[in-house]
Amino acid sequence: MKILSFVVRLVLLQVVFLPAFADSLEAVEAERQHLQFEGSRIESACYDRFAVNACLSKWGAERRARAAALRKRELALLDTERTERTREQLERLEDKKTEQTKRLEEMAKDPVTERVPKTAQVPQPLDRPEVNDSPAAISPEQAQANRAAFEAKLEEAARRKAEVEKRIQDRPDRAEPLPINQ
Repeated sequence: MKILSFVVRLVLLQVVFLPAFADSLEAVEAERQHLQFEGSRIESACYDRFAVNACLSKWGAERRARAAALRKRELALLDTERTERTREQLERLEDKKTEQTKRLEEMAKDPVTERVPKTAQVPQPLDRPEVNDSPAAISPEQAQANRAAFEAKLEEAARRKAEVEKRIQDRPDRAEPLPINQ
């Protein structure tokens, strides 16, 4: 209890002796904690009296009013901070815009030849043959050989497919296939 009393007094001293502290979010939070501490003290005193409900409702009304005032102060401080951050952001954007404008003006004053280094090499096009240089890319004999190879691959694929299907059907103890809806 003595420690809590010490902390409350310390907070009160900070609120009283630090005027810059009085208008900050920390001060509002300190007052809110003090209100909570004071509330617990008053509630315990109310329970010692005969008219507990009247005492508690009186304290509740006062606590709500004080909490509303604290919330109002807190919102005002948050709004002030928000407008300050917005103003700073706008100043930074304005500075950036001014800097960019100056840089563009300097670039406009300088000739283009001064901006490009004289030692810069111009890339040369690569010498590569065009795909359609000759009208007939493959000979008719080559086309016939390609077709024959393709047909041989098709025949081999059909043969392997038939072989796999035969193996599947020759397996013993297979369950009946599911019916197919057509």
